[in-house]
Amino acid sequence: MQLFAYNQIGQPDELLVWVGIVEAYPPPSVTFEISGLPAAAELLQPGFEPLGDEICDARGKPLNHRALFRLQWPATTDRFEITVRIPGTTIKTSLTSRRPPASLPTKTMASFNLLLSSCYYQPNDKSRALADVIRAIKPVPDFTYLAGDQVYLDLPSLQNLPGNKKCLAQALGKKYYVNWFSSSLGQPGLARVLSHGPVFCVPDDHEFWNNFPLYQAQLDNTHDEQDRANWQEIAQRLYERYQMSPAQACGFFRQDIEPLSMLFLDGRTRRDAIGKQMFNGATHVAIEKWTQDLIARKKNNQPAVGLLSSGQALLIEEPGFWAKKLADMEMPNYKDFSILTGALTKLFDYEIPVIYITGDVHWGRIVEGENHKGKKLFYEVIASPSRLIDTVISDQKKEIKNTWQSIFGDARPFPKHPDAPCDLAGISIGNLNLSTKHQQQGDHVALLRFHAIAGGLEFSVDYICTDPDEKKRRKYSSTQGPFKLLGF
Repeated sequence: MQLFAYNQIGQPDELLVWVGIVEAYPPPSVTFEISGLPAAAELLQPGFEPLGDEICDARGKPLNHRALFRLQWPATTDRFEITVRIPGTTIKTSLTSRRPPASLPTKTMASFNLLLSSCYYQPNDKSRALADVIRAIKPVPDFTYLAGDQVYLDLPSLQNLPGNKKCLAQALGKKYYVNWFSSSLGQPGLARVLSHGPVFCVPDDHEFWNNFPLYQAQLDNTHDEQDRANWQEIAQRLYERYQMSPAQACGFFRQDIEPLSMLFLDGRTRRDAIGKQMFNGATHVAIEKWTQDLIARKKNNQPAVGLLSSGQALLIEEPGFWAKKLADMEMPNYKDFSILTGALTKLFDYEIPVIYITGDVHWGRIVEGENHKGKKLFYEVIASPSRLIDTVISDQKKEIKNTWQSIFGDARPFPKHPDAPCDLAGISIGNLNLSTKHQQQGDHVALLRFHAIAGGLEFSVDYICTDPDEKKRRKYSSTQGPFKLLGF
């Protein structure tokens, strides 16, 4: 029997703990302690439910379950420990959390720290685990945001996934199991990354398959309509049982930490294959409400700064006919992308600044946007990947080329990673002048550190190289900023 727990983001001011128990039927009860003292916990409906991987005992009873519990925040602003135990056994697990503040701290106080990470391919995390690098980050993250591709259900590309629905669920479920229960398995994974909350996850295509929901030539299980339907159903269930907090079940999550108003969007699970819609109707409404709330703050002479995120880059060229089918449909391929760009344009007209954060693209970058008066109104911050995927044939070609270049002293430090593009020609948003401030290559995460200042906020971005090579981590880690945004 194995136990794991992490602090999923809840509704504002809600302490929510996800508890997973595997290899047990029925799942046993659990108890909680906060900072060593017993703590009451409300078991949310429907209680313990199967994780969706179809792993059963000889009687056909599901062995792997999860449940959500609501606790009271302790009366402290410091980080604290939560211990979850299975009574009558020695099995326990611990996590830490810190209550999100109502407002950003001033420059005289410690910063509010948001960890941005995406694109984690567990098979390539065998030496100097990602979790060990993140655990050493100072200051400690106050909010962990996993911006998509926490699992790669469709990789390796040459895997032979079963056509049988139950066997497919077992194969896909194992990928989640390895990542979420990695500590008890004694191997790299996301368990230690998740164990410092609150944690918020958004999905991208590899929570399903590359370029979901379009079929992919290299993935046999997407060629037939029924096979795609089976895969989608299983992947959706696994995402909901492992990653999705009830607070984001409507398709978005909103949290304000004044003067910052944060809106996180799920642009993947509801998208269609024809380029009409990424977001559901409730998300469209949420974007408009977020926009109007920021404008209302500005009109009331209150500082207003937006933070927006989805699972893909905002400033990216629109893929053409073949690229959007064979590679990935980007947000500009969808009609309701105009809802996002329209909202941002309206905010920029009011001189309300916005930070957009995401992952997905396998490179990191900071882009700055200013209006015709020279006022800074926009930053896009991208961090991807935390562990790069394998690309068969392409990787081998890149390594051979890099070996040849090394003879002439022109070797690349990260030959398998693509370069972050700095050319923004043809890309526009809200009539802003855009410029690239930083490009990041190699495996990495980013820590955004926020302070409130008069009229707005100041933030810095620590790009933390997560390569197993210590010399590369030192050389290719850097701090960008501080950047000031005034929304008053």
